[in-house]
Amino acid sequence: MNIVLDSYAILAYIGDEVGAEKVEKYLHMAKEGKVTLYMNYVNLGEIYYILARQDLEKADLSIALLKREPIVFIQADEKLSLLAGRIKAFHKLSYADAFVVATAIETNSRILTGDEEFKRVEDKVEIEWL
Repeated sequence: MNIVLDSYAILAYIGDEVGAEKVEKYLHMAKEGKVTLYMNYVNLGEIYYILARQDLEKADLSIALLKREPIVFIQADEKLSLLAGRIKAFHKLSYADAFVVATAIETNSRILTGDEEFKRVEDKVEIEWL
């Protein structure tokens, strides 16, 4: 099973908010090799700037800890960037969310999120709601 972690899911996990337990379950499963978790670097940057607005030290620490988790980080190369651009052109999503969808398509994954914006692409990719 492949899952792309949206920034919403990671921020819920970091903040111990609703849905954090589901993210924690998948991180544990990834450590056991039962699931592959993906995130792209555009969304890592999104998480960083959201946290940095509140507390720069917390942002630095959170990213360092996140990078130790069993998550495969995907580069925003030309292919992924153009796919995200195409998704953004035809769907009402943020640019960062278009990268989540593009990553899910490229890795044949479902998306783990609680962000209602993804309802607009449920016909394109599988969404698992927090």
